[in-house]
Formats: sequence, structure tokens, C-alpha cells
Amino acid sequence: MKKLLVLASFTFVTCNAWAQFDSNTGSISVPRSNTTAPNNTPSVSTISPFSVTPPKPSNTATYQIGGDNNSFSMYQEDKFVNRTDEYRDRTEVKRKGESNEPYRGNQFFGEYKITSEFVQIMARDFEYEDGDRIKVLVNGRTIVPEIVLTNQFRGIQIKLEPGFNKIDFEALNQGTSGPNTAEFYVYDDKENLVSSNQWNLATGFKATVMVIKE
Repeated sequence: MKKLLVLASFTFVTCNAWAQFDSNTGSISVPRSNTTAPNNTPSVSTISPFSVTPPKPSNTATYQIGGDNNSFSMYQEDKFVNRTDEYRDRTEVKRKGESNEPYRGNQFFGEYKITSEFVQIMARDFEYEDGDRIKVLVNGRTIVPEIVLTNQFRGIQIKLEPGFNKIDFEALNQGTSGPNTAEFYVYDDKENLVSSNQWNLATGFKATVMVIKE
């Protein structure tokens, strides 16, 4: 009997010790960090890099068919009258660049009916500023004999005749790199956009916009 009591006591002590050991091997508690995990998701811009706000008409000189329009340049007047050798080199026709076959053709940019008394045209060289020159004609008559295009928008204002007004931009040269390149905007007398586009022209060819005054 004494042996049975000793054996029972030993078994109880062993089980109790194992239970205590097992209870101490549970999951380890890790304190929560106050540091926020970094967000590595790249931000996305909703602004298109290709959206460009059209220029508003400004500093426009007025021209009309049959008027005295022989004193215009999109350069400042002092640069137009007193050309330096460097400026003359930039605006001379470069023969080696005038065989650009893909650009040997006229470009037509549409027909538009408006009720305006005049249109305002903003234009610039959208490529390398290399001395591109144009002249402006309306219904076959020259109203601006020479415009030297720069990378800055400059403007002219053309009074319209009733009916058809065929506005031509003729390439006088191809600058130093060719072809003759320009970006232009046409506005009515309330500054509503009528037409906009770009041309690439070989020397002697024209970009045309037809404006019908109703």
C-alpha cells in the first residue's frame, strides 16, 4: 500500500511539472511598433504632359487687302532694320536643305464660316529657331511680305472681306535646318479659336486656311 501511495505521488508531481512547462511554451507577445510601413506605390499625375494651352491673341498688327503692309516683321523693329552678320546668316536661304522631298507640297487646313470683321493669327516656329521666313497672302495678294518666325508666339490681325478669304502662308526659305516649320492659331474677333495646326513646308510651298465671312 505504501508503495502505491509513493507511485501515485510521483505521477502527480510529474504531470503537474509537464503541464507548467507546456503552458510556458505558448506564443511570444511582440509589442506593436508605432512606425508606419512606407508606401512604395508611385504617385500618378493626372496632368497630361502633352496638354498645351493655346496662346491668346496679343500684340497683333492690323493688315488688310490692298493696304500698305510693307513694314512688318515678327522680330523687334531694331533687329529687322539693323541685321547683324550673324542674323543675316540665320535668315539666308540654305540651298543644301531645300531638297526635302516629303515637304514639297501645299497643305490645306480647312474651310471655316464666321461672322467676324477680322481674324487674329498667332504663329511661332515650334522646332529649332533657325531663321524660317514666310509671307502672308489673302486671295492671292501679299499683305505681309516677310515674317521671321521665332520660338515665341507673335500675332497679326487681318481684316476680312465679305465672302471668301483664302489665307496663305508661303515658305520663303527653310532656315538652316529645314523644313520651314510653324505652329499657328486663328481666332475670330471675339477671341474664339477658329483653327490651329502645324505645317512643314519646303521653300515656295504654302499652308492655306479658308475663312468665309458671312
